[in-house]
Amino acid sequence: MVATTFLLSRVALVIVALTVEFTLPLSNIRPTFSAIPVLSSLTGSDSLFLLGIAADGYHATPIHEGYLDWAFFPLYPIAVRLASFLTFGNLAVAGILVANVALLAATGLLYRLGEIRLGHRRALLAVVYLIIAPGAVGFAMAYSDSLFLLLALCAFAAAERGRLGLMGLAYALATLTRLPGILLGIPLLLIVLRQQGRSWRAALPLILGPISLGAFTLYLWQRFGVWFAYLQAQVAWNDPTKTVGGGGLPAGVEPLVALLIGTLLVHVFLLVYVRVDRFQAPEIAYLAISLLTILSTLRLLSVGRYLAVVWPFDWLLAGRSSWVSVLWPFASGAMFTLYAFLHFSQALAP
Repeated sequence: MVATTFLLSRVALVIVALTVEFTLPLSNIRPTFSAIPVLSSLTGSDSLFLLGIAADGYHATPIHEGYLDWAFFPLYPIAVRLASFLTFGNLAVAGILVANVALLAATGLLYRLGEIRLGHRRALLAVVYLIIAPGAVGFAMAYSDSLFLLLALCAFAAAERGRLGLMGLAYALATLTRLPGILLGIPLLLIVLRQQGRSWRAALPLILGPISLGAFTLYLWQRFGVWFAYLQAQVAWNDPTKTVGGGGLPAGVEPLVALLIGTLLVHVFLLVYVRVDRFQAPEIAYLAISLLTILSTLRLLSVGRYLAVVWPFDWLLAGRSSWVSVLWPFASGAMFTLYAFLHFSQALAP
């Protein structure tokens, strides 16, 4: 079931990409890293910066229309650069390969974590829901989303099993993937305290997260003379109506805003109404922190992608009645396809 869902979702993305590239006038003016069909759709928007870092490192001047690549963290570009040895130097293919392999690895971890709480069938359903979540389009693109998801799940799984050194390493790597990774320390600390009692020594590996963030901060300061350069660079992205291509949302902005807000409200509904009390404190903390991060940044264009990495939502859905398991895949699959169309055409360019 999982393999079939993964393959069908990728076929759907290829069809949407080809439709966008050969039928829409926007397909000729979108900023993309690669000009090759299908690859151009999968390497647009943030991929320009992430793959540019993989190619040449961080740049002192804006890469595209005033956007500095300092806002992007280094682990995914490093992984892409390493993977490019397998793709004969093709960074676009390497970026997509890293993203999709990381997603497949993440589905295995999500199933293992979910089986303990939900049982075999519902754990599989949760994985299916993850693959076809509306914002899961980002897991197929040359983005850092799936790598962050994999490392977050790895940190949770390691903490649950008492492998504290691995937990600290995964936490540090997640922090080097995306800035919100530093907040993983809160639910991880809750797991450690639950497992080890009030032994603060057991929580020492969590210091690796702040250390890794501090090291990256010092690196950018040494290169460009700017403290917390990633925060200053993020300012350009914090306009909720701005796209990477410049300007505002296209004509028909109201339906797009309704779609994005609707996606967020569905997840808030799941958190508040669908028996969130079934989860333990670490999962609830992860859910709450993720929603607060989205609301505080006002990155409305990215709401689908940000929510896709919050896997406890998939557990909530998988734990519901049978009618949900019948209806949700169709609803979510339709949203997944629509989001793919919007991302590939860069009507939404987070």
